[in-house]
Amino acid sequence: MTIVSPHTPASWRTQAPRADGPVVERPRCQAALRSATALRPVVVVAAPPGFGKTTVVTRWAAQDARPTAWVTLDPFDDDAERLLGVVAAAVAAAHPGAAHGLPAAVRAAAGSTGRVLDALVSVLTDLGERALVVLDDVHLLTSPAARHAVATLLRTPGPRFVLVGRYVPDLALGRGRLAGQVGDLGTRVLALTPRETSDLVRAWGGPADPDVVADLWRATGGWPVAVRAACAAGVLHRGRPQRALRPQDVPVDDYVREEVLGALPSDVGTFLRRACVGRVLDPPLAEALAPGGARLLEECVGRGLLPPDASRALPWHDVLATHVRVVVGRTEPSVVRTVHRALARHVAGTDPAAAVRHAVEGHAPELAHEVLGERWPELLARSSLGAAVRLCGAVPAQAGGRDVATATAVSRALRGESRPEDHDAAAALVVRALVGADAPTTPHDLLAAATQGDATGTVVAYLVGRAALHASDTPVAGVPAERCGRGGLQHVVDALADAAEVAAVRGWPVLALACRAEHALACARSSRVAEARARAQGVLGDAAALGPVSAPATAAAHLAAGLVAFWCDEQAPARRHLTAAAQAASSRPALAARAAAVLVHVCLADGDPAGVADVLATLERRAPAGISLAFLVAAQHDAHGEPRDALALVDLADPAFTSPTGVCRRSDLHRRTGDRAAALAALAGVPDDPAWHVADTVALHASRALLREEPAAAHRDLERALDAAAPDGVVRPLRDRAAALRPLLLAHLGRGSSHEGLVTRLLAADRDAPAPRGSAWTLTERELQALACLPSRMTLDEVAASLFVSVNTVKTHVRAVYRKLGVTSRRDAVRTAVERGLL
Repeated sequence: MTIVSPHTPASWRTQAPRADGPVVERPRCQAALRSATALRPVVVVAAPPGFGKTTVVTRWAAQDARPTAWVTLDPFDDDAERLLGVVAAAVAAAHPGAAHGLPAAVRAAAGSTGRVLDALVSVLTDLGERALVVLDDVHLLTSPAARHAVATLLRTPGPRFVLVGRYVPDLALGRGRLAGQVGDLGTRVLALTPRETSDLVRAWGGPADPDVVADLWRATGGWPVAVRAACAAGVLHRGRPQRALRPQDVPVDDYVREEVLGALPSDVGTFLRRACVGRVLDPPLAEALAPGGARLLEECVGRGLLPPDASRALPWHDVLATHVRVVVGRTEPSVVRTVHRALARHVAGTDPAAAVRHAVEGHAPELAHEVLGERWPELLARSSLGAAVRLCGAVPAQAGGRDVATATAVSRALRGESRPEDHDAAAALVVRALVGADAPTTPHDLLAAATQGDATGTVVAYLVGRAALHASDTPVAGVPAERCGRGGLQHVVDALADAAEVAAVRGWPVLALACRAEHALACARSSRVAEARARAQGVLGDAAALGPVSAPATAAAHLAAGLVAFWCDEQAPARRHLTAAAQAASSRPALAARAAAVLVHVCLADGDPAGVADVLATLERRAPAGISLAFLVAAQHDAHGEPRDALALVDLADPAFTSPTGVCRRSDLHRRTGDRAAALAALAGVPDDPAWHVADTVALHASRALLREEPAAAHRDLERALDAAAPDGVVRPLRDRAAALRPLLLAHLGRGSSHEGLVTRLLAADRDAPAPRGSAWTLTERELQALACLPSRMTLDEVAASLFVSVNTVKTHVRAVYRKLGVTSRRDAVRTAVERGLL
């Protein structure tokens, strides 16, 4: 066997190669490599072909003060002894003094891989960190013996090793990575930045126009060989192009076929061709595309050819996939059809629109119609039914079936809508197309008829239930301009819950989510506040997992969550959710208008006049049906301390002013102007109705309490308001009247209320609460902690347990609180603490 040395004809293999063509300095990459080698003994520089790996490492080595032992590997280095001989020759060339005896030692050990390895390791150990060894093209190592030899060499203490290749074979680096002894530089570092792209274009004589360079960088994803190809082919000299440069415009087809596909094992190359056609990468689909597909997928990921997660694909993978598709489409059209058919079956459950498209592209019309017939409710919920029907119509099948006919009828109805982007306006046309002209027309009858659990019944239940929640002529409740009564909603709640369950069972995730979102809103409007909050949060959490496709379905959930947060005086979440719901204006104008109307009240509560003005201006431009702009402007005047101006806007023909909450608002306005008789008259004849919304009930009892002359009657009404507000924390109607209610609330603490904790929180939240007096500072920290527990119903034993002290200690603190506040009872202590701003 011939041992390679610097004096043999193959001496070029132990020298850093020279760059072919202009070289652009990339200090960013060199700095990353310099930092990695300073911290770790082994650094892996791995990326698919064309990323300039060797050039970057060559420029870095030239700037390093240490001599570099460079080895360019070839396929014959799978012989372990030959491989170690090349490395020994490179080390001897780089360190002629310290390693002068190494070639002789290697020759003497000829025929024994272990002895050659021992001689090489001995020299490298003596050199320590002065030794810098670069192994280029390590992906060519395929034999276990060669890989084992390199893995053993890498464990030599002291020297620095840089491994360069298209991917790294099994060199037992896992333990080193866990120990922080192995660094990795991949495509994220090696891809060109926009500035580096500009430098490379100029170096190759291309135009320096920033817009052209930015266009090229976007199209190539920073793949250096693609940038060079574009310069060499004159792609950048297109004058003023009518469209942006696309990946397929960059001529790298031959490079992809020869350097990427041609260099792969046959099974990996076959799989890559199919995977790139599909654009979807996961193990189940990989198994459907090729035998052992999951293993081949993992190998492609390990080689850097495919992203580990298709949802976070790097730009370069798009370039590769584009040109692989071009090659496969030109040379293997039958493969393209096979892959599209497999994709149609694979994504039918998660993306039916894509499934129809793949079936059509795979020349499988029967499959396309099958997906359409099974998934049309989901396509309708995703606003992609029309496109799917048109695709299927372009490739007629021998038998479409009843479901396909239904989907076609619904699509035709949608095309007849003058504003198809308005989902609420189009819903009536869809329902008419589904149930026929002779079917019942009232929402209650329609929902009763839509209980068979099939596709038509589920869609009708969803659309009719949604329409009932957003109709402009339904009674107001809870918040003026936010409509729907409590008593007549149970059939809507039940129908939407059933529709959501059927949609989930049938595998229509976005439709199920939309039904659940409307169900959450129906719960909010029917006083099921806690349930509405929980269901809205569940919808929004599941929508995040589904991704952007579910965004239109979540508007109702945002409105439900915003309403609940507003009623419970949680202003920041209310503003966030209502703003999200209002942004659905393009597809759900009625829902967006209701969200905006409630957002006005949130901005008023926050003292945000600019926000109020912006929302009112938006509502005035849209002029939505069922929204009382006069009521909202009156509320604005009231918030600014202008009750007479607000009263001037009252119109008893407007349902907002005659609703329970509107009546309470009118009464409050008269009371603020000093007209008690008019305030009482506004509330006269308004009976307690169990069908009212809880927010209306709280507002009515609070308004009555403020007008009672007898203290006992006032406290009875206040207690009723607290009874209604306490279970779900619907305190916004009380907070709206905080200043007027404050004296009554303070007095209420001494009357044995069952809601002392809630009263205390209301008083503490009042913005007009007095500043703490000087005596507050006489209470110690422990006494203040004990005081904070007094408004609750906890016993002294429970207070002691919560503070992790003994009962006797708590008693001592409580006695001190009583003495310092000048009171003799727990109730008086709470009232006095609130007055002094201590709670």
